[in-house]
Amino acid sequence: MKELIRTGRPLLQIAREEHVNFGASLSGFYGKLMQLAKTTTKIRKWEGPKKTRRTEAEIAATTPKVAATQDAGIAVPEGTTFEGTPKKVVIYKDHFRIYF
Repeated sequence: MKELIRTGRPLLQIAREEHVNFGASLSGFYGKLMQLAKTTTKIRKWEGPKKTRRTEAEIAATTPKVAATQDAGIAVPEGTTFEGTPKKVVIYKDHFRIYF
């Protein structure tokens, strides 16, 4: 990692390309690179591009997929009553909580 840092390339570019080779997440690897860069000496000046454009395929690969949710509703037991207005209602898979 220190050899990669000494090339002078921006740390984010290094992290995007090399995090898979090191078996780490992008953010974790980038954090480690920043930590190591503080103690690394003889870092060359980078003459290449500072920013790189990401393709649509790269953006789609890193963006988490959000599943479509359906409002199935909840069957409230017979005789359930309450007075007042709830401040918060949290619905879980098998129950719900009402906060006043």
